[in-house]
Amino acid sequence: MTRAIEADLSDTLVIKDENVFLVTRRGGGLPLDDEHAFGLWYRDCRFLSGYRLLVNGESPALLQASDALGTRTLHDMTNPELPVAPGESLPAQSVSLRCERLVRAPGSLRERLALCNHHGQTVRLRLEVQLAADFKPMLVARGIVAPSERPRARVERDGTGLRFSELGRDGVLRTTAIEPSVEPAVAELAPGAGQHTAATAVLRFEVDVPAEGTSELTIDFTASELPDGPAGCAAPRTARDRTRIRSHDELFDRVLARSLRDLDMLRSQLDGRSYYSAGVPWYATLFGRDGLIGAMQMLAFGPEVAADTLRLLGGLLGREVDDTRDEQPGRVLHELRVGEPAALGETPFARYYGTADATPLWLSLLSDHAGWSGTLDLFHELRPQVDAALDWMERYGDIDGDGLIEYLRRAPQGLVNQGWRDSRDGVPYADGTPLEPPVAVVEVQGYAIRALRGVARLFELDGDGERAERLRARADRLQPALEQFWAPGAASYAIGLDGEKRPGSALTSNPGHLLWAGAISRGRARRVRDVLMGERMFSGWGVRTLAAGHPAYNPIGYHMGSVWPHDNALIACGLREYGFDKDFDRLFGALLEASSRFADFRLPELFGGHERRPGESPVPYPVACRPQAWAAGAIPYLLSTGLGLHADGLSRRLRVVRPALPLRLEWLQVEALRVAGASVDLRFERSGDDVELVDASVEGELELVVDYGGEVQVT
Repeated sequence: MTRAIEADLSDTLVIKDENVFLVTRRGGGLPLDDEHAFGLWYRDCRFLSGYRLLVNGESPALLQASDALGTRTLHDMTNPELPVAPGESLPAQSVSLRCERLVRAPGSLRERLALCNHHGQTVRLRLEVQLAADFKPMLVARGIVAPSERPRARVERDGTGLRFSELGRDGVLRTTAIEPSVEPAVAELAPGAGQHTAATAVLRFEVDVPAEGTSELTIDFTASELPDGPAGCAAPRTARDRTRIRSHDELFDRVLARSLRDLDMLRSQLDGRSYYSAGVPWYATLFGRDGLIGAMQMLAFGPEVAADTLRLLGGLLGREVDDTRDEQPGRVLHELRVGEPAALGETPFARYYGTADATPLWLSLLSDHAGWSGTLDLFHELRPQVDAALDWMERYGDIDGDGLIEYLRRAPQGLVNQGWRDSRDGVPYADGTPLEPPVAVVEVQGYAIRALRGVARLFELDGDGERAERLRARADRLQPALEQFWAPGAASYAIGLDGEKRPGSALTSNPGHLLWAGAISRGRARRVRDVLMGERMFSGWGVRTLAAGHPAYNPIGYHMGSVWPHDNALIACGLREYGFDKDFDRLFGALLEASSRFADFRLPELFGGHERRPGESPVPYPVACRPQAWAAGAIPYLLSTGLGLHADGLSRRLRVVRPALPLRLEWLQVEALRVAGASVDLRFERSGDDVELVDASVEGELELVVDYGGEVQVT
């Protein structure tokens, strides 16, 4: 039986660059025991597990801390009253101490300690830095892989610095080199011993800080592996080339900027291609579903990551039937892991395929990307993978031949539930017990309909009308099959059907994804809307994953009553596509308000489904990832959808349909929006209850069509 580390991540700082990231307490420290989730992580392994800074034997007092820049943290501190000599003490708040940390790919962390003396005379201070390194694999920390007997970590002097090391059971030597800018006066070293695998070290520095002057100390930490695995090479970031947004409202601009910075931070590399890693700390790797949805959310801000993600996942498409990893030909990857457990075959998650939705989402993103890029080049490049993915949906995804996509775990350590609600209890019957497999979850059928229709258009534009018609016919057959999920008593769709086609609960958020997919009739959509926006489902901060009052409802259950921003973004955008604009505005406004209540305006992976009350804030979920890619993508996606941006680059056209702004905005400027190689600037202004496109400029070959809901303008 494995045990996951207990960790409250609600008050942490996170910085990341490519495949290296640091998670600390707000004060900058890392616990010196090894049962926690904090640390310097690189390639699914923790290279620094403990850090404590003392000044003359005392912890400095934290004044403020920030990780707003994504790759850098700042901690401003001051001294408590300190003994400096027998019978003498330094008054509190006499010395300012700033700790600045910067992470850089592939695996480095630089710490700069600056002390400023506000006392009237020179002060000699003793800085003590306590360190530990345990080289614990991420999957062991999460409790997915059982701890095993392993070599104890070692530590030794290396010039003026230190070197922690461990020769892993996979034959890889992992090291953390620590190089201070000045040689420490004392260095105490201890290897791992007994139950504790972490090696420890204490560095002490004597620092003279002149009166009204400053002194600095820099410590470089470098994580490395020998032999190196496929960490990937860095590619240039595209933030400068990304669509730019300005509005008159500073709070909105800060919320949006936080989301975009988080996505920049989560951008990672594999084989020279970019993707959005799912979240920090637990999911800082390539996940099919998360990467695809995150890339889709960001298409209006730049399609490059979407193209790279499609290529990466296309190259990792399943090639054979391998039940140890739930792999099947044409199936899109669920999760990719590196590190010791993956190399030794102790987990199927080294390359795991247990997901029912990633394959249709991959096809759907491919068609969406073509709309923004205005070219079929990527479709041509990935044509063999397209054929394989379509074949998987029909041959392997449909387990019992009824036309629906189902899932059934075959890997002993794999996921029981293989939709986005992949916790063991995430797909319940009406009484709260989990559905018996094989399971067909309702949203996957919607994804399949959307994927088939989108790819059909690509085939048609490529001159294969016959293939396009066959794909549309498949989508048309699947749409009425959705009626098996309809629950008349609840006036909504069941979350899923079990192996005997018995329905699960109809009081979940999943049917809202059918709206996003455009998979149901307007009449059914209205009924689904009524349930989702009713008081049992809508908390005031967002739509709950499970209705209040359900036997399994828990407002801080992972999938059993909490609020997920990405889930709400898909629901809201679906509501708008069906013309329920006021409901879209309500959800968009709720998530914006929630963002403004969280630290640094950062939407977490999920938060509590508690009812919103005056004067209260959303209830944090204690171990939610912060940042999480598809949570960070929620606000940008809601904005581009609310502005009514419909890219049809394959027809050299951008449609702006029923543009709307969040209620607090009077105007908003879009600059350098890219569609089919053209660059577009747009300015929207509020006029009473309406929003108008008052100015537009296009550089390149592109037709701009504005539709206010009946009145159409073409430029």
